[in-house]
Amino acid sequence: MKKTTQVLSAVALTVGLFSSSTSAFATPMTDYKAAMEAYKASVAAWKSTNQTALTSYKAAMADYKAKEEAAAPARKSANEAFKSALDSAKAAYTAAVASAKTAADKTAAVDARKAAVAAATATRDAALKAIALPTKPIKPVLAPKPVAPVKPAKVEKVAKEATTASPAPTK
Repeated sequence: MKKTTQVLSAVALTVGLFSSSTSAFATPMTDYKAAMEAYKASVAAWKSTNQTALTSYKAAMADYKAKEEAAAPARKSANEAFKSALDSAKAAYTAAVASAKTAADKTAAVDARKAAVAAATATRDAALKAIALPTKPIKPVLAPKPVAPVKPAKVEKVAKEATTASPAPTK
């Protein structure tokens, strides 16, 4: 009876040593594989999140460009009207200065030109404010890429290290 308990305890001790040693070596790799699966899932989520943000930004930019292009003719016509008003003010000033005989006539021509430029500027500014300009969309800040787990180092066998070590040479 004593002998069977000793044999059973020896078997249990041997099984315990082998099972704990193999599970100790398998645990880092198992943990690494689980971490890799989690990493792959987080990379997929990262890609979809960033792709969604970029897609919505591209759509907003396309809408912004369309609105800008729609407002361009109105801006152009307002600037052309301003330019023609300035040209007519300049022509009127040049004609008034050429026909002016006194300094008071020249001063009146300068004042008339300044008033015409101010009126043209006010008209142009009012026309440009009436044009509804869209606000440019802000480029999204992309989420940082997840960090890959570190692969565990390989555990070298003790017997392999023992054979590679050579004894010191003797004379």
